[in-house]
Formats: sequence, C-alpha cells, structure tokens
Amino acid sequence: MLARGLFISLSLPGASFGGYSRGVVITRGAERFGFPRMRGLGRLAITAGVDSLGSGLFLPFTIPYFLAVTDLGLVAVGAALSVAALAGVPAGVLTGPLVDRFGATAVIVGCNVLRCVGFLSYLWVDTPWQLMLAAAMIYWADGAWLPAQGTMVVALVGLEQQPRWFALIRSTRNAALGLGGIVAASVVGFGDIGYHALAVSNAVSYVLVAVLIGTWPKARALAGRRAAVARPRATGGYRRVLRDRPFMLLVVANGFFVVAVYAIILLVPAYVGLTLPGYAWLPGALYTVNTVLVVVAQPPVVRWTEKRAETGVLRLAAVVWALAFVVLATSALLPPLPALVALFLGVVVFTVAELLFAPTSSAFAARLAPPDMRGRYLGVHQMSWGMAMVVAPVLFTGLLAQGTVWPWPVLVGCCAVAWLAVGGARASRVAAAAARV
Repeated sequence: MLARGLFISLSLPGASFGGYSRGVVITRGAERFGFPRMRGLGRLAITAGVDSLGSGLFLPFTIPYFLAVTDLGLVAVGAALSVAALAGVPAGVLTGPLVDRFGATAVIVGCNVLRCVGFLSYLWVDTPWQLMLAAAMIYWADGAWLPAQGTMVVALVGLEQQPRWFALIRSTRNAALGLGGIVAASVVGFGDIGYHALAVSNAVSYVLVAVLIGTWPKARALAGRRAAVARPRATGGYRRVLRDRPFMLLVVANGFFVVAVYAIILLVPAYVGLTLPGYAWLPGALYTVNTVLVVVAQPPVVRWTEKRAETGVLRLAAVVWALAFVVLATSALLPPLPALVALFLGVVVFTVAELLFAPTSSAFAARLAPPDMRGRYLGVHQMSWGMAMVVAPVLFTGLLAQGTVWPWPVLVGCCAVAWLAVGGARASRVAAAAARV
C-alpha cells in the first residue's frame, strides 16, 4: 500500500528530501487527510502489514487447502471449522484480566506464537478432530489477540489518535489481505507443496509479528508488564463491566452491527449465486470494490468522523447500512443489467456504512473503558464479534432457504436495533454525567 510505504519511510530520520524536518512537514500534511502521527510508531504499521499479508496468503484458501491436501470432504471441513470457531467466542473475556494484570504485549506475543503453532499443525491434519483442535487453537488466539491489540494501540498512541490508527491498521490489513490473496492464487498451482507453503508462510508471519512486538522497547514500556503493574489494581472485575450501562448497550449494538458486517462476506456471494447464477465473477468483483474503497477512503472518513460524537456516527452508520440493504434487495426485482447496477450501488453504500462504523466502534469502546480495566472491557466488546461470527452463517443460510427476499428485512431490523441501542448508550452517558454533577 502506498500510504503504508510512505509512513514507514517517514518514520526514519533523513528518509525524505531535505532530511528529517522535511519528513515532519510531509507527515503533518498527510495528517490533514486522516492519517495518524507516525513518529516512533512505524513498527506498529509494519506489524499490521506483516500480519495481514500472511493472513491474506492463507485465508481465501482455508477450505480448499483441506480439500486438496487431505481426504476430508466439504461437509466435514465446514463442520470442524464451525465447531472450532466457538473457541474464539469467550477467548477475549477470559484473557482480558491477563491483559490488565501482565500487559498487552505479553498476551500479543503469546497469541502470535499460538497462531504459528496452529497453522503449522495444519500440515499434519488428517481427521476432522485434528482439524477442529488445530483450528480451535487459532480461533482462540484470534479472540484473545483482539482486546490485547486494542489495549496496546491505545497505550502507544493515546485516545486522541486511536481512531486514526484503527483506520490506518484497517486500511493496511485490507491492502495486505488483497496482495496476499493475489500471491496465493499463483502458489496453489503447485499442488500440495503450494498449499503447504501458504500455511508455513502464514505461520512465519506470526513469528515475525511476535518478534517485532516483543523486542519493541516502546511497546514494552507503555503496554508491557511494568506499565500494567504501575497502574492501580483493577477492582470489581467483570461485575464492574456488566454494570456499565452505556458500554453494555454499545456491546449489544456492536453485535447487531457485526451481523451486518458479515453480509458482504457470507450473504452477498450466496445471494448473487441464487439470483444471478450466470455471473460467477460477480461476488469477487463486488468484494474487490468493497476492499479498494476501504483501503482508499478509510483515513479521510475517519478525519470526518473524529470531529463528531461517536454515538451520532454509529447511528448514521445504522441508517446508511439499512439503506444499503434496501438497495441490495431491489436487485432481485430487476432484469440482469439493472440488477448489476443495483448490486454495485448497494455495495458502495454498504462500504460507506462500514467506513463509518469500524474505527468509531473500536475507538468508542476503548474510550469508555477505564485504563485499569481496558483488557476486560475490550474482551467483552470482542465477544460481540465472536458471537456474531457464529450466528451470522446460520442466520443467513436459514433465511436464504426461505427465499432470497428474507435476509434483507431482517438485516434492516438489525440496523434498527443497533440504532436504538446506541441511542440508549448516549442517553445513559448523559444521565450518568448529570448525576456526577
């Protein structure tokens, strides 16, 4: 990604024309377009790129990998992965106290080592239970990594810069995932050796991330064990989190929002296959539009959203998402060519909602979390992602089985519930602030 390369180069003294001072001027200019301050934080962007490049190599070929290198059937692979995904649901909640007690960096390093072991284990998978155990290890590490990573980002960049950093990391990931997918598509032509190379490359990427984070003095100083010990000991545990009404309403809203997020990955391809079966290229093209828009537009959008209240931005995202689902639903009523236009328009509107939601929700959750409880708070927030990931495939396939029209009104209903929950969170914050006065 061009922006990522620019910022990595500017983080080094003398990398730009005229020396370091010129680099500062260019970096400040980039900040006007929604990019974060990069001085001393280039490693954070690099780790996001390495992590996502490795994931991009393997993720699109997860199911084809096991169909190609094992004797497992499609149903067995799907069932094993679905059961394994349940392991990731409670991971963030269970590791949140570890983040608060021992610091985020130790948990991040441990999660990446566990991911490495999990992907290397894929090389020896022959049975469904072996696949389930190896995948569960990875899902657990993914679930535990999210609150630790969010905690580390806030510790490194501060609350003011966190939305921009979440946006940059997200853009970097989308670009790296796309690049990884392109590279992987050429590698799988070598058969089993190519597939094994993808798994090993992904495992190596996690080792690199663990080394980059574990040997980073700034991360150890601000998000390591010493920083965690220096804070006052957290009191109240998860009871304190559950009593935080504004935060819990945000978690509820986030769960419904995430169901909407998964529509582009899980629902739209299946819907297109049922309504326009002659257009096999279409799901990939729609997803490419979504990915490119996220890479290009996320930083400028976050520059706009950071000047506005998080609750207002999230409610706007709910309205825009509902509009996107209405547009997508109309495609089933149109002839093929107008239907194509409706689908592409719907995906563009969908992406606008996604751009509004993703960095805002993550940043708002971190802002609501007290510093001594941030691991626990973000662990609960992550659980809404994990639960939605389990619910969404069952929900979408069940609704499509009843007819192609049914998913869309249900998704509009999810947006309505999220809109109401965010409004409740805003009202609860106002009431709590008034009570303190």
